[in-house]
Amino acid sequence: MDKTTWLLLYRKLFWGLSLPMNTEELRGKVLLHFSDTPSTFYGVMRHLIRILEPSCIVHTGDLADDVKLELRPGELPLYRSKLLELVSVLSPVQKSRIVLVTGNHDHEESVREFFSDSPVFTGSGRIDMCGLDLNLSHAPERLQTPLARFNLFGHAPLSGEDPPEGPLFLNGLYAIHALHIETGDVVAIAYPAYVNDARLGRRKFGL
Repeated sequence: MDKTTWLLLYRKLFWGLSLPMNTEELRGKVLLHFSDTPSTFYGVMRHLIRILEPSCIVHTGDLADDVKLELRPGELPLYRSKLLELVSVLSPVQKSRIVLVTGNHDHEESVREFFSDSPVFTGSGRIDMCGLDLNLSHAPERLQTPLARFNLFGHAPLSGEDPPEGPLFLNGLYAIHALHIETGDVVAIAYPAYVNDARLGRRKFGL
């Protein structure tokens, strides 16, 4: 078994990550999109950032999704401690190239405090980052119009009619997305199996 195959197997067994074979070709050339991330995933997130060395990162909300502030606002101190950990996880990426959208379980003032040098949108926003036209929202129904080439969200499935052909709708609830900043190609990387359990098994309800 060659070295590349061993690495892929190691990452699958010990990190729960199934990375594409062309990982080396992606390094330093991608924008990573996350959404609804529990803090139990932060270690793997750190590992993935170390591997891919992304140029930009977009997070579409619920930054510490194992702390449900909308349901338990008294857990704000715990949430803030998780945010501090996330700041460390994302630190290899230039702060101005980290874009955050606040979700229903986020505390906007804390997010802006901890990520004071990063673009932060309340619920939704539009930005050109790493040369990509991005339409961002926590909830899919709040995506702005006109649509962008890349429409990134989380929180819940995209409901209603099938999306129009042309624009891409990328739900960070179901996969981590690596957007190639030169070609526009998208690689979906599955979350480790435990992530949805850490979201308290409420993904189908948009929690």
